[in-house]
Amino acid sequence: MPHATAGLLLLTALACASAETVSVDAAGNAKAAESSAETCGAGDDQGKCGFDDGSGSYASVETGRGAGTDKVSTCGEWCAGAEANAPCAIDTTVMPCKGEYWCTTTCALWTVSILEAATPAARPLTCEQFIRTSAFPRGGEVCSDPCLLNEIKPSRYPAPTGLGFLCAPGTCDPAVQNRYNGTFKATELGLAVLECPCNWFGSDCSDDWVAVERVLRKERPDSERERLGDFETTVFGVSEADWQRVMAEHRPGGVVRAPSPTAWGDRPLEQPYALANDRESGVVGELEVLTGPPETHYHPTVTEVAFRVRALPVGPVAGTPLYINPSAGFFNKHYRFLLDALEGDAAVAHVAMVASGAGLSGVRTALATLSREGGKALHLFYGLRDVRHLPYRELLVRWVAAGQVGLTLLVSSGDPAAREAPEPEITAAIAAGQKLRAQHAGGGKMYAQHALHLSFLAGSLSEAGAALSNTAVVICGRSELLLDTEALLGELPGSADYLPQRVFMNI
Repeated sequence: MPHATAGLLLLTALACASAETVSVDAAGNAKAAESSAETCGAGDDQGKCGFDDGSGSYASVETGRGAGTDKVSTCGEWCAGAEANAPCAIDTTVMPCKGEYWCTTTCALWTVSILEAATPAARPLTCEQFIRTSAFPRGGEVCSDPCLLNEIKPSRYPAPTGLGFLCAPGTCDPAVQNRYNGTFKATELGLAVLECPCNWFGSDCSDDWVAVERVLRKERPDSERERLGDFETTVFGVSEADWQRVMAEHRPGGVVRAPSPTAWGDRPLEQPYALANDRESGVVGELEVLTGPPETHYHPTVTEVAFRVRALPVGPVAGTPLYINPSAGFFNKHYRFLLDALEGDAAVAHVAMVASGAGLSGVRTALATLSREGGKALHLFYGLRDVRHLPYRELLVRWVAAGQVGLTLLVSSGDPAAREAPEPEITAAIAAGQKLRAQHAGGGKMYAQHALHLSFLAGSLSEAGAALSNTAVVICGRSELLLDTEALLGELPGSADYLPQRVFMNI
């Protein structure tokens, strides 16, 4: 789930760093992932790349995390001559950190992040180090709050040192970028140079960029505002060869970056989008995304591309180029892609998907793929303000009418007209949501995540025999949906055993 701040998007991991803050100053790197995979990136067929969630499940000798600050020596000059994976405790007078888990590292990472920073001996960080957020460049500082989307703030992604992603001082620029090579940012400030190619969120390596030639269609002109509300579908046009490149990496829930050079220095900004079409359901040369209005409280660099995409007219892309990057897809906490995980998990008989807003575009491709393959009962819980603004309406009606998808709609508007629909399938979906709403005892508003939880307890999922022991859950939406859904699922029987492998997100 965007942009060119030190944050970016993809994969899931709930933050667990909970110890007392040692310091609240700078801390260091830029993005990415932690696993035992030898290679990481959108092209990693094993799907083993992801963010370290701080639980210790992804601790490895290569990062030194979780080694215990009271069991190892403090990192220092001695590391230069030590074994690469020798663990050490981060010297908090040099690099602030937070939490027992995050305050240990290795001598190799201390050397590349601290000892060699801003010296002739400085080496570029590898793409794998960038993705795993294992290094912490001395010149970086914790990104300010407006630099990071809610989905990637320290509460969810505390890497690399427990305080969150690192930026270049006073900016929203990542602390690790290829363009810093040979500049004062690397030679004097101590920021890190990224080794290309590296196709990952926040990377400024352009090796995998695909040029957007034109905007083919936009479904929400002013005359259709009443039908789609704030939603807008945009169909980008790319060459056939480039379309094949994107689709070669695409998986259900696949998120693509839309980078664009800008006036903000020499760096590209980016915005993530979940592709709404795949190779089977799409048209060669067309890439469709669903967008909502960009939020305004972020730093301008975070949302500039989002505002630009919303404003683009139909026709050739004029002025500053716009690109698309190949995509990955829904991952679980073992960082396996959805389809790969389901293929290896014979116990899964149900797939329940929960989404809100523009997140429907991500689950659309998952539903399309799984409905083609058959063999599993599919359930969709979707939250929106007004059913008159339901995206992909005709497609959903077809799926429900054919018995391919069970649909539950949670409409938040109090306007009676917002819950009226001419299609019996949509009317039934609204009624299913209202039935669950009547069971909601938590007070306050009820959203799609609450409906999913209640359905497991005493709703359509329970009636169908679905439980965490035989159900995969796919979540696509904003941070509140991601956090709430996982917390609610954690209340169900078997959650400790099944959540890591059965819950999938793409951010």
